[in-house]
Amino acid sequence: MKDVTVRWVQTIGTTALFGTLLATSTGCGAIAAAANPKVAWAISDPAPMSVVVRRADVAEKTAQQVDRVMTDTPANDDSLWLGNVGPAKDDATKTLADLRQHQLYAAGGPGAGARIVPAEVWAKSLASIEPKAVPGAKAAPAAAAPAAPAPAAAPAAAAPDAAEPVAKSAEPAVKNGKGKGGKKKPGAIAKNDTKANKKGSKNAPVADKPAPAADPDPTPAPAPVAATVNVATPIASKYPSLLAAINPDLGTAWAEIMEQRKALGELKAQIAAEETALDEKGISDSDKKAHKKTIEGLEKQSDKIEKKAEKLTDEFIPKVKEAAKKAPADVRDRFGSVLVNLRQAVDDAKIANGAAAVRYPMAATSLLDSAKQMASVYTADVVEEKTGKRPSTAGLQPGVTMEGGKVAITLNGLSQADLGKTTIGDVTSEVASRTTKWVGRALGLLGTISATSDTLGFEKDVLDGLIDGFTSSGWKAPAAATIPDSPVAGAPGAAGAPKS
Repeated sequence: MKDVTVRWVQTIGTTALFGTLLATSTGCGAIAAAANPKVAWAISDPAPMSVVVRRADVAEKTAQQVDRVMTDTPANDDSLWLGNVGPAKDDATKTLADLRQHQLYAAGGPGAGARIVPAEVWAKSLASIEPKAVPGAKAAPAAAAPAAPAPAAAPAAAAPDAAEPVAKSAEPAVKNGKGKGGKKKPGAIAKNDTKANKKGSKNAPVADKPAPAADPDPTPAPAPVAATVNVATPIASKYPSLLAAINPDLGTAWAEIMEQRKALGELKAQIAAEETALDEKGISDSDKKAHKKTIEGLEKQSDKIEKKAEKLTDEFIPKVKEAAKKAPADVRDRFGSVLVNLRQAVDDAKIANGAAAVRYPMAATSLLDSAKQMASVYTADVVEEKTGKRPSTAGLQPGVTMEGGKVAITLNGLSQADLGKTTIGDVTSEVASRTTKWVGRALGLLGTISATSDTLGFEKDVLDGLIDGFTSSGWKAPAAATIPDSPVAGAPGAAGAPKS
């Protein structure tokens, strides 16, 4: 791995990248992400740490959503979501335009000159696809179907949770058609596969709305999906998941591998954070020894899990392709375009992840400034959550100090009119908490990038195997959805750009 790293670094001439990544235990995974030739632009892209972290976030979230759509999203032959996996060009363009007005990317903001990666659109778009089944749903008495000639009444459709794009994922109530204890449970769907009836859900899917806890991704919240169903009655879906439609055993094997990879990702993030702490100036010999011992223990766990994940993956990929070859023609026609679009989403997520890896060493010097930028964003978020009105941050001057990953915040420039009935102390406390979590995320980002690279690589291999298997049986792959480039703030054609 080091030989590959050296050749790649020599090619791009970025010695700082070599020194930072290769010196860490998570370096190989991060280098693998950065070695993507499609991310060369990120070397000169003026992205500060705030944007670098965001790119890693949307890459990770896209990987999570691909996992969800592949394994946790039930479908029927007429499910509308099957045709909505790739975002329409107009929708993608609007999402990018809205993002360019975001505090991080707008003209005058820290990321005004930075590129907005297509994974921003995929993470949001995939999160809005058919939500998960309602936890603990029980079948209700059958309702009469309209104009039904059959003597038995047809069951009514179920309404799952309302879709909430881009944020923290929750575990599904139904995994590949099975609930706790391995007993089969019906998947909950809505009439015409629209989303409704959020009531009663404890595990809402990914959310893009302001949250009471810190979220490293302050993406603007989209308009909620309109409810179109009044009565929710769970019924069994024909296919508990996309993988199960191809072969019932694939979903179980995928879930086992992803469980190992998620555990591996958590360990890599911990290792990266420990390595960062080890490199701090002025650290005592006893603290150095403690960090090294912790890293050693985490690396042993990581190596063990990684070997198991690789073994399971090596056994799984050939089975995937063989199962796809044997899939019925109607399954190929119905799910083939979904696979193609998910494959494109993975490719764009790999670009975002690689761009984060490339830029990370150069953006590291902007960590304190970026922490101030994020404190400003979080201040506006917190005030909006407490008052219902987002304050202007033009005059806001947050003071930020960092020591040992801890963040101390002072807020200047907020008026009582901005605060309403809340107190400056309450806002400051919450902003400090969120900013501290963001700093922790940034310090362990190389581990996150490495783990995301591994997950996206696995998803790519599986999707390639499925598509190849379909193709070998005579299926012709359609073109994937593509995300248009986002203009840089202030450039001709960009929102807010000066008119000529």
